Amino acid sequence: MSDNNDTVIAKSFWVWTKKAEIKNPAHSREGDPIHERYLYEAPKFMLDDGLIQDSADSPREGQTSIFDFM
Repeated sequence: MSDNNDTVIAKSFWVWTKKAEIKNPAHSREGDPIHERYLYEAPKFMLDDGLIQDSADSPREGQTSIFDFM
């Protein structure tokens, strides 16, 4: 991944937060992986604004996803 200061790299992969779901419920659901393009390296403002979090830090609920095995 690049060393660009405007991006953040996930330990595992990025998922949406509850804040993102409230802000844009048509496209963001808490705990779901974010857009594939930014799955592992996302714009820093998304983390700063509380829209994303690392899946390793996300509360787990419900079914296992394919990302649990990666």
